[in-house]
Amino acid sequence: MIWDVCSWRDMGPLICLETTLIGDRYLSILPDHLHSFMSIVHSDRLGQFQQDNATPHASRVATKWLQEHSSDFKHFHWPPKLPEMKIIEDIWDSLLHAVENRSPPPLTPMDLWTALYDS
Repeated sequence: MIWDVCSWRDMGPLICLETTLIGDRYLSILPDHLHSFMSIVHSDRLGQFQQDNATPHASRVATKWLQEHSSDFKHFHWPPKLPEMKIIEDIWDSLLHAVENRSPPPLTPMDLWTALYDS
């Protein structure tokens, strides 16, 4: 699984997860990657973080962490089941096309990671 964060100002790091994302694992991403990204890219504290309502995103631990850090950046609550409002879907679609057009195509997980990272 790949996790990413983006902004109209910049792209964040791609994070490769070896397992399925659950609330506790998501909690390890938020301070290390999201908070750092928002602090650097939106140092004016005007950035707004959007996520879908996937189970790990809506977990109690993640929700609590986001509330505790609400002075650092805003967490914009989007209505559920509105994929047309998620910019990340467009980014994933672009990445998919870039990877599909590679020659030779990625054959291993490491090849896929490299292709995603390069794209």
